[in-house]
Amino acid sequence: MEAPHLYLGWHPEYGFVAASSPRLTDHLRDWALERVQFEPIPGTNLHRLTEPGQDGQRRARQAVTAIRGLNLVVQADFTLDPELTADPPRPTVSHGLAQRQARIAGAATARSPQRAAPVTSTVASVYRTAPVTVPTSTVPGTTRGR
Repeated sequence: MEAPHLYLGWHPEYGFVAASSPRLTDHLRDWALERVQFEPIPGTNLHRLTEPGQDGQRRARQAVTAIRGLNLVVQADFTLDPELTADPPRPTVSHGLAQRQARIAGAATARSPQRAAPVTSTVASVYRTAPVTVPTSTVPGTTRGR
């Protein structure tokens, strides 16, 4: 097996970290790690995953795969190596959340109780007027002439 270019693992203070071997130039290391959302830790030779609290393990596993896609050799902790372990379970939508979303969708499509009721026919009949009949002889242009 070829010697690794990068090592990925868990650090108690910094979270998910990556370190490089002397085989990898600093420029290539920085370029590869910044591509997979790792940032340098000042005063050390380590890089840490940005915002590890936002699904850090999945992102670190994806970083291992992406760095290997660059034809670099990566040695990772057992839990971070996609070739050695299965993916962690994905979060599922709880039944309570699905019910809440259904209630919100129903409320969005229902008629608002704040809107006025439609006008009934008894109220509308007050404003109606009887049709006016006009004799045909007084309307110009209705008789045939000549």
